[in-house]
Amino acid sequence: MHCDGAIRNIEKEILRECANKGIQIHENFLNYYLKLLALDPTWGITDKDMLNRADVQKFIKYVVSKLENQLTPSMIALKMQFYFSCNFQMKHKMVKRNRSELLIRLRALEQEIVDVKYLAEEDEIDLTYKKIVYYITLASGLGNPTLEPVFKEVRAALGSILDRNELKEFVTQLRYIKMDNLQEFTKLVTGIRLFNKDCGKGGEGMEDLPKLINEALDATGAELQGQLVTIMDKVNLMTTALDFVYGIELNERNHRVIVYRLPRGVTQRDVEYVRDSLIVYRQHELYIRKLMDEIERIETASSQIFNTLQRGLIDLHRVVKHRIAIPVNQVFYSFQPHFMKLSDIWCSLQDQTILMAKINQIMINLQKYIKILAFPDSLAESMIPPGEAPMTDTERLQRTAGQKISNEDNNATIIDAINFPDFSKLKMEYLGFCGWKLLATEGGLLPGNPNLGIARTMNMTFVFSSREAGAAFGETPEKCVMETINLARRKPELINLLNMKNRLILLQNIKEYLGLVREPPLLPLTDNAEIQTELHPIDKNIDRSYFWNIWDLKRRAIQLANLSHCKTVSSQTLKSFFRNNLRTQTYDKKEQISQTKRDNYSNVPKPSTFIFGLRGRKDDKQFIVDLTRPVDE
Repeated sequence: MHCDGAIRNIEKEILRECANKGIQIHENFLNYYLKLLALDPTWGITDKDMLNRADVQKFIKYVVSKLENQLTPSMIALKMQFYFSCNFQMKHKMVKRNRSELLIRLRALEQEIVDVKYLAEEDEIDLTYKKIVYYITLASGLGNPTLEPVFKEVRAALGSILDRNELKEFVTQLRYIKMDNLQEFTKLVTGIRLFNKDCGKGGEGMEDLPKLINEALDATGAELQGQLVTIMDKVNLMTTALDFVYGIELNERNHRVIVYRLPRGVTQRDVEYVRDSLIVYRQHELYIRKLMDEIERIETASSQIFNTLQRGLIDLHRVVKHRIAIPVNQVFYSFQPHFMKLSDIWCSLQDQTILMAKINQIMINLQKYIKILAFPDSLAESMIPPGEAPMTDTERLQRTAGQKISNEDNNATIIDAINFPDFSKLKMEYLGFCGWKLLATEGGLLPGNPNLGIARTMNMTFVFSSREAGAAFGETPEKCVMETINLARRKPELINLLNMKNRLILLQNIKEYLGLVREPPLLPLTDNAEIQTELHPIDKNIDRSYFWNIWDLKRRAIQLANLSHCKTVSSQTLKSFFRNNLRTQTYDKKEQISQTKRDNYSNVPKPSTFIFGLRGRKDDKQFIVDLTRPVDE
C-alpha cells in the first residue's frame, strides 16, 4: 500500500533525526507509533492523497518532539501496548519458535550423525551411538546427558529399539530417512522413559512437570493477584480525585459541560497528568486481568493434559501387563503407538511450562513500565477534599443506586440493564467507561454504571457515570461518537486500549465528517444604544451650467443645428507656429539571399574491439585489440 511505503520512508527520516539528537528509539516501536498516528487524516498520510513535503516535515517534527521525552504517561502507555501486543498475542508462536530454536542448536550434532555412512571399527560405533544418545536427551529435554545416570538410562532405552547391528544399517540409509528416524527415536525413547519412571524403574534427571506447573501456577497467580490489588488502589485513588475535580454545569447554550473545581495548589496541568496516568494504570489492570485469564486457561489445559497422560500410562500398563522388561521385537509392533502418544502428551505439557515462563516474564516486564511512571500518590490525594476517602468501583456504583437516566429530551435510546437477557455478554463501548466524560475530559477513564441505563445509538451501547453525563450525551449522541474518534486520533494510546482501531481505519481517509451534526451558530445578544446621525451626510455640489427649462433646451438645440452649417477657417497663431514639419530618411528595398540548412549523411565504420587474454590465461597479461575497419577502405 502507498501508506505503508510512505510510513517506511518517514520512519527512516525520523530515525535519522533521532540519531542526530541522541534519541534512542526501537525501530519496531516507531513503526507501531507511526501507524497509529497515520490513522489521523489531518497529517495527510493516507492511501489516496499525494504526500505534501511540508506536511511530512511537520509530521516528522511532531513525532521527534514527542520522542524527545519518553517518560510521559502517553509514551509509557504506547510502549506498554507495543510490548504486550508483541509478546502476549504471539505467545503460541513463541512456543513453536522455542522448539525450532532447540532443533537449530542441535542441527550440528544431527549433521554429524546423518553424515556417517559406514561404521567398521568399534570406536566409531560407540561414538555414533553416544552422539545419538546425546541428541535424543537434549531434543526431548529430559535431563542432562553428561550425567552418568541419565546417559545410562537413555542408552538402555535406545538399546531396546536400536542395537549395534541395526545401527550399522541405520547409517547406510538416505539422509532424509536418517533424520526422520532420529525424530522417531526421540519420541520412542521419551515414551519408554516416561513409562519406566511411572513403573518406578527410571526417570533420572526428569522433572516432575505436573508438580512444577502447579507450583508455578500458584506462585504466578498469587503475584498477579497482589499486583492487581496494588493497581486497583492506585486506580481508585486517581478516579476519586478526578471525580471531585470534574464538575458538570450548563453553558450559555444550556448544554452540560465539564468545569474544573481545582483545590488550592492544584493546577489544570496536574489534573491532566493524573488523567493520563490513569490511562496507564487502567491499561496495566486490563493486561493483568488478561494474564490471570491465561493462567486459568493454562491450569485447565495442564489438568486435561495430565489426565490424558495418566490415561495413556494406564492403557500402556494394561497392554504390557506391568512387565518391566519389554522384548525388542515387540516395540515397533505392539508398543510403538503408545510410546509415541506418551511423548506427544509430554511435549504438550512442556509447552505449558514454556507458556508459564512467558507469562511470568510478561508480568515482570509490565511492572517495569509502572516503575518508570512512578506516579506520586500525594498529587491525587491533594485533589480529594478533606474527610473524603478513595472509593472503589463498587462503592461508586452504590452511590448512584436507584438513579436512572431520563428518556425525555434524549436522542439516544435508554434501555434498562434488566431488559438484556444476557447482560454479561453485552459489549460496551470504550470498555464500559463513561462515554461522555471520556470526550469532555479529553481522555478521562471514569467507569460507567449500567444500572443508570444503557444508551443505544448507531448500533452501539454506552454507559455513563452519572445521570447528568447520560443526559449530556443524549443531547447530541452522534456528535459525541464522532468527536470521540477525533479524540482517539489526538491521543493514540486510546486507540488499541478502547478497541477503536477498526473504526478509525474505516474513517482514515475522511477528514471532515461532522457536517451533519454541527451545531447552529450562537445568536448574538441584543443591546439598546443611542446614536446620532449627521446633519448633511452628503457634500453639497452646485452645477452652474445645469438648466432644466424646456425653452433653454430648445435654444441649445437650435444653436447646435446652426453650428453644423457654419464654415470653419483656420489661421496661424503664436502657439501653432511651433508645429514644424520633420523630415525622415528612408531606405529603398533591396534583394537579399540567405542559405538554408540541407540534409546530408556520412558512412563511417562501426567501432569494434576485442579483449585478448580474458580467458584461458594464467597470468594477468591482457590487452585490447582494435578491430575497427579503416575509414578510407
